[in-house]
Amino acid sequence: MKRQAIGILGLNHNTAPLEIREKLYIKEESIPDLLQKIRDKGIAESVIISTCNRTEIYFSGEDREEMMKKVRLVLSEVFTAPDEWFTRYMYSFSDEDAFRHLFLVASGLDSMVIGEPEILGQVKDAYRLAASAKSTGFFLNKTFHKTFNVAKRIRTETRIGYNPLSISSMAVELAKRIFGTLEEKKILVIGAGEMCEVALKYFQKEGLSDILITNRTYQKAHKLADEIVGEARPFEKLFELLTEVDVVLASTGSEEPLIGPEMLQKVMKKRRNRPVFFIDIAVPRDVDPAVNDMDNVYLYDIDDLKELSQKHLSNRVKESEKAQVIIDDEAARFSDWLGKVEVNPLIGHIMNRAEEIRTREMKRALGKLGSTDEETVNNIDAMTRAIMNKLVHPYLALLKENGDPALFDALKRLFQFEENDEEDMDSGDEGL
Repeated sequence: MKRQAIGILGLNHNTAPLEIREKLYIKEESIPDLLQKIRDKGIAESVIISTCNRTEIYFSGEDREEMMKKVRLVLSEVFTAPDEWFTRYMYSFSDEDAFRHLFLVASGLDSMVIGEPEILGQVKDAYRLAASAKSTGFFLNKTFHKTFNVAKRIRTETRIGYNPLSISSMAVELAKRIFGTLEEKKILVIGAGEMCEVALKYFQKEGLSDILITNRTYQKAHKLADEIVGEARPFEKLFELLTEVDVVLASTGSEEPLIGPEMLQKVMKKRRNRPVFFIDIAVPRDVDPAVNDMDNVYLYDIDDLKELSQKHLSNRVKESEKAQVIIDDEAARFSDWLGKVEVNPLIGHIMNRAEEIRTREMKRALGKLGSTDEETVNNIDAMTRAIMNKLVHPYLALLKENGDPALFDALKRLFQFEENDEEDMDSGDEGL
């Protein structure tokens, strides 16, 4: 039996500049198709995490090197990525190094802003998307659920998340640095997603009310204005809005820049060359970097926030060290657990069978319940998972502690297990 491997291929803000990251950014609606392409290459389990600061593909199977080649091939085909990108900007990890890296990511320790809280939600969303696309199985399911437990432990046992910072909060702080004070400044927020929502809350804390919000879907802008702060304006009025404001904070899902030199030349003429500051935290970027060459136009992108984030790093180094100790401990324990699971393929089969039954019955129950809120779904998921683990645990304990062949035969029949390679099966019995 070949050992099951867990691997990762990715890049982030530490290894690749923004102009490369935005080319390899994967929109949420495109992820299921990419997961399918990976599955078509023979890799049954994969999860894709793609944010403004990273794109990472996690995968599990029997041949790590072969899987890595296949994932590279998919990225090359989809993004026409040259070989240089893989050697210069990307990293790869396997097994304990891979899930240790995932623990760091989910805990906010690998973020541009150390300890930022949003990344854990983004990792959970990425996992849920892969699970709904049927791209996860026993090994990645266990890996990601372990990751969420580790992140929770770090938040509980350290102060890494105390006074939480984020890309959006850094953007607001940058605006304050530019002007000293934001009082009497007029601000335009382009976008209505999570990043803009968080930024608006920080603007609100600053006591600002002269904030305009625009979005391609006007209703979303109006909703944010009503719920947080600001005045919604139609996206079709973007040109006029740019002539009015002092600061523009942009974060949309557009694949092409919304604002370029040609538009700004006309805007600046109408502004009579009054300076305008852009803070573009979108990936891909909303403001064409060429506008930086224009007089009285000042553009800051997400990578410009790195220097600002370092200011807060010293306060978190001690807590980061505590978190690192937890991660090393959890990674070693999880590696040991996986090793025990892999001693015999029957153990993995039992867990897969139990998970299949749990998932099927949970979906059936939710269907009968009709419309349910996210908290209810999460509670049902946690409850059924706990029941499954308690029911399965005695069988796993027997397999790990008892080498009786009769026991193995009985459990194989009970869980409808068919092993093609009996030599692997027999060799796996030893030492359990």
